[in-house]
Amino acid sequence: MELQAIIFDVDGTVAETADLHRAAFNRAFDEHGLSWHWDREIYSQLAPVEFSLAKLRLFAAATRQSGYQHGPSHTDIVKISTRKAQIFCQMAREGKARLRPGVARLMQESLHEGLLLGAVSTSSRAETHALLSATLGFQGIGWITSLKTAEDTPIDASKRPLFQSVLDDFAIQPHRAVAIDDSVKGANSAVRAGIAVLVTPSMYTASHRFEMASVTLSDLGHPTEPFTVINGETMGHTCVSPAMLRQIIGLKAAAA
Repeated sequence: MELQAIIFDVDGTVAETADLHRAAFNRAFDEHGLSWHWDREIYSQLAPVEFSLAKLRLFAAATRQSGYQHGPSHTDIVKISTRKAQIFCQMAREGKARLRPGVARLMQESLHEGLLLGAVSTSSRAETHALLSATLGFQGIGWITSLKTAEDTPIDASKRPLFQSVLDDFAIQPHRAVAIDDSVKGANSAVRAGIAVLVTPSMYTASHRFEMASVTLSDLGHPTEPFTVINGETMGHTCVSPAMLRQIIGLKAAAA
């Protein structure tokens, strides 16, 4: 089976960013004089909610229902979301995000073999560009020839066309691609688009079940630092490579 493209989710997959986003939210709350503070327990409950505005609106509704406080207005929520994105970009540029193991290696190996690289993110385009530029460098961000972000999709995540939009950009069929994601929603979205999925859970999704994934691994691994297999068949590989991804789509096609 001919592999033509790899589509990376960005937040949590390319880099472990959840706590960076959480810190950016908390700084934005402080700047707006809001008494909210999202600790890891609260953020773990909000993590499945995609898009910053949706997280803020849900939390505001919950605080109003609890009678704790009236909460910010819709206008204030939009301002907080905008400021949070600015803070996140600043943090990324300051080097506070790091690539997860094996990401740059796999991208370079894939480009060397003529594969296309795409990326999807439910963060804003500014945040995504800042993160990728900070972790991959300006040369590295140029490796990604199709990038789809929150601005490219409806708020209803169940209908988000991000993976399909990348396939359309590349003009390829879904069985010619592999998606790499860290979340159940992201993995399900790729599967709905007909794409085989490799999952590397992140800190807030480590306990989730990824039944839709072809294989679930601790990370992408390095030749000297192998990944840990969580679920699925790795065909004897100890780090993710284009050869391994070709075998994954081959197994998916055989099982269809």
